[in-house]
Amino acid sequence: MAQKINQFEPVGVNPRWPSYKSVLARIARGPYVEDAFYVNAIREYITREDARPTEPMMVPNKNNATDSIPIRMALVRLYKVLATAPDNPQWLQELAHWMRYYQVGIWQLFFWAGQFDVLAKAVGNDRRQQNYSIQTAANMMAAMAILGWKEAVIHQGYLTHAALNRGHQLVIEYEEEHRRAQAFMLRVFADWVGDVSHQWPAYAYDEPVYEALLANWRTANPDDLLPCLLAACDRHTWQTGKDSQRSSYDFDQESRMERVPLEILYILRLRQWEGLPNPQQIDHPLMAAPFDQLPPEQPVPEFDELMQGVLKRAREDWPQYDEVLSLPVLKS
Repeated sequence: MAQKINQFEPVGVNPRWPSYKSVLARIARGPYVEDAFYVNAIREYITREDARPTEPMMVPNKNNATDSIPIRMALVRLYKVLATAPDNPQWLQELAHWMRYYQVGIWQLFFWAGQFDVLAKAVGNDRRQQNYSIQTAANMMAAMAILGWKEAVIHQGYLTHAALNRGHQLVIEYEEEHRRAQAFMLRVFADWVGDVSHQWPAYAYDEPVYEALLANWRTANPDDLLPCLLAACDRHTWQTGKDSQRSSYDFDQESRMERVPLEILYILRLRQWEGLPNPQQIDHPLMAAPFDQLPPEQPVPEFDELMQGVLKRAREDWPQYDEVLSLPVLKS
């Protein structure tokens, strides 16, 4: 096995890989949305202001649709926290705080996609809610692994496979943009838990480095895996850029993950959970501090008042809410 893994030769760092300084400059340019905008929108959902229109053209929420504003509020902050971690001693605590918002938002989004199907079918409509981002879901699963939240990673992995297998993924992202790193992370998850799968399009299987990592990520000797991990680090630097109609990148400018080794730390955390040793050092510029080692597992914060309110409203509107989001149902 070791000989096969060691056959991988690194291609080198992309000479046009964005510097940390350039990433910070783009973050500084914005755009920005004030917290108050999101907080007010979330409070409108909690207090049911969305069901009491105050303007003539406002449509009331007659179907009690769940609201995924927390995910929009969280993602900008989660990506910024990760991108600026080298300058922020509190990055893990901030990551944990905003990850709780993301969790509530993704539950809301996933639940409503399925409920929309039920309501549409009842009136003979074949419309679908295809609003689940595989790129974002896999990135956040990796961020949960960085935090050491094992149960959250497991739930996120099954939730994302359920979205895929029920056809709720964003079509263009899934069929045309070919986010191989994110497909890889989800395939590793399926291999890890062993009781879920998805038949991906051909592009998900055509990256040799990822195929070798998938086949060998449980190898007992961490040094045997090192050439593959270094090659994956190199690949990360080549998969950075600004998305366009002609090109898409796994770690694009919008997500700001150009210098955050999500996929590498994800593999290392899964190995840790499997009781396997990790390489003492991965000598690559992508693995700069604080990403040069797995952080200690972080406590899971309680939901704050806003997120408690969102969940309270959703559960009042939909008595089956928690059941639909439960692991047994997601696995079915």
